[in-house]
Amino acid sequence: MTLRPLKLQGGFTGLLYITSIIAGYIADNYIGYYRSVLYGGGLLIVGYLVLAFAPSLFMLSCALGIISVGTGLLKSNTSSYLGTFYEREDPRREQGFTVFYAGINIGSMLGNIFSGILFLYAGSQISFCVAAFGVMLGTALFYLGFKKLNLKLVRSVVDKKSWVIASVITLVAVIISTFVIYNPKFSLLFFSLVTILSIVFIFQASKDSKEQIKRSVAYLIFLAIAVIFWGIYNQMFLSMNLFIDRLVDHHILGIPMTTQSFIVANNIGVILFGFSVLRLWRHISDSKKYMLGMFLLSLVFMIVVAGIDASSAYAKIAAYWVIMAYLMLSLSELCISPIGLSLATKLAPRNKIGTFMGLWLVTSGIGGYVAGVIAKYAAIQNQHSNIELLKATYKNAFNHYIGIAIAAFIVTLLLGYIIGKLVEKPSRAQA
Repeated sequence: MTLRPLKLQGGFTGLLYITSIIAGYIADNYIGYYRSVLYGGGLLIVGYLVLAFAPSLFMLSCALGIISVGTGLLKSNTSSYLGTFYEREDPRREQGFTVFYAGINIGSMLGNIFSGILFLYAGSQISFCVAAFGVMLGTALFYLGFKKLNLKLVRSVVDKKSWVIASVITLVAVIISTFVIYNPKFSLLFFSLVTILSIVFIFQASKDSKEQIKRSVAYLIFLAIAVIFWGIYNQMFLSMNLFIDRLVDHHILGIPMTTQSFIVANNIGVILFGFSVLRLWRHISDSKKYMLGMFLLSLVFMIVVAGIDASSAYAKIAAYWVIMAYLMLSLSELCISPIGLSLATKLAPRNKIGTFMGLWLVTSGIGGYVAGVIAKYAAIQNQHSNIELLKATYKNAFNHYIGIAIAAFIVTLLLGYIIGKLVEKPSRAQA
């Protein structure tokens, strides 16, 4: 019974990204990106309110199913809609998505700071109601901003039939999501099936154009690299979280810090560095940004290992080592995540942007599963081990992650050459 909550959480986390494919399909074929974002916002409000008052595990699963689909509709289609404002070869595309990604991290930072405090002092019901209000406020700002700026609609007219079909697909997606969350033993089968169907869809959508097939193959390579990246990246929120809790001094400059508050350094880094790299992105190709991201990722755990080695055998590690690691992670993340969002809109067929965006977000879900697999290296067999033994265990795990990251970097160098042959040389020639 103790494993079920963990499996339920894993299924929910994966579905947050998997549903982006369905959300993109709904936007591409029926109601457009703008309406999909508003639709997703409405579902999220309902989901959080149901979650606040869920009386049973089944109702909790229903709430999480609604939130999964709502997140897919809102998250993927906001990014897809942004991509429609740029031509395929517009050099400002990556800059725009980097600013967008920095903005996302402002919200993430505020969430990391206040959610724990709110839960501690007000409880879960109030916390989820506040989350519903936050989504309502954000959706209202999106709606008012759209009207104020007089932005264009990709799909100007939507008939009743399209709304009915979109609603039926959404209902089916909620039912399936609820089933997978409530019955986590089916999660692996479901995610494997979605992955296979996604690859089939990419080639099916590209079969009419030789150039589009090249772009789609390049996109699949980018997706494969991203899965490896997210698998290692997520250790900073799995293995690293426990490492901080057990072995890191929770004070910096005399100020006490909680384990959760260290993650804020990652958000701050993305916000600060995000605006700093905008000019640099004009001079670096997409594949080279990925190479740089994977290289920086290998440095993240090198910093932590250096911190372990710099401390005496029975002393805790100074907090600044972890903060430096999180800041390095921010730089690495900026080379991969916003660029991936941009590539989804750049390499997709014009009428499949939403679905390709969903496929990009799926890499986070699959990467999360990979993260769970490789997290075994940091497993502590005896919870009462002394500091010296704990340090040895974590150092061994982090060295494994460094090895995986370096191997992934080398593979990325090779794959980057293939990507250049497929899609980047024509772009340079045109420039």
